[in-house]
Amino acid sequence: MSIKLDLSTHGSIPKLIHVSWKNKDILDDQSPLILNGLLNLKTLNPEFSLEISDDQDVETYLKNHLSKWDYFKIKNKKIVEKIDLWRLLKLYNEGGIYVDIDRFCNIPFSTLIEKDTKCILPTHGDIDFSQDLMISCKHNPLFETAITYNLKGRYLLNPRGVFHLGPPLYMRAVTEVVFGKRHKRRPGTAIMEHFRELLESSKHFQTYKEEAPNDTLLFSYDVHTFRKGNGKSKEAFYSDQNITPWTSGFDKNTLIFVIIFILFLLGVLFIG
Repeated sequence: MSIKLDLSTHGSIPKLIHVSWKNKDILDDQSPLILNGLLNLKTLNPEFSLEISDDQDVETYLKNHLSKWDYFKIKNKKIVEKIDLWRLLKLYNEGGIYVDIDRFCNIPFSTLIEKDTKCILPTHGDIDFSQDLMISCKHNPLFETAITYNLKGRYLLNPRGVFHLGPPLYMRAVTEVVFGKRHKRRPGTAIMEHFRELLESSKHFQTYKEEAPNDTLLFSYDVHTFRKGNGKSKEAFYSDQNITPWTSGFDKNTLIFVIIFILFLLGVLFIG
């Protein structure tokens, strides 16, 4: 096995940080999650432009960058499912760094990103490649492939659920494009270690075995510098922000289908 993806003709990683959240004033929050995460990310990387996209920004971006049919399939989905596709489009079209809002940060990119690096692929332990932190030059074929798989695997109703369009699909795209052979999540420690060795020995790639939340590419826990803020947990922060779990409830397409199905059954009963 070897690195199959040649990024030598691509530009460097743009100094852009992409984040999505429902409120753009989230940097004012005093929770430990924000103080040790997004606020640190901004403070430690003054040379990077931080763009916080709210739900409407995500909606507009998808509408402007998808075909009418692809947008139709996703427009009634939950925001989490939309962001899964939005972040792939952002990385491909613009490059830079995408990071989930619940990640901690105390390591600046200036000490992290090496001169010739065009793409960083951290791993979620030995499970898969992290999708909540993606770093790349723009027009990386990896993200083009991930977008294609996401759109092909998307239907008006997703009987397999949302999850398969996220980490499993991304793992498939990374392994196929970068290493030339498709692998599923949890391929085994030996294979994941070999992936990391190949990436580290490549001129244009970097990687890191992450053990979230306290040992990641961007963060190494230090009890002396960790800011307690208002002391609220991640769960309390989400509750304050009125964020419902992505696994709860149904998207509009499913609700519409259920209503039509019920009306159909009622019609059959009454006619019968």
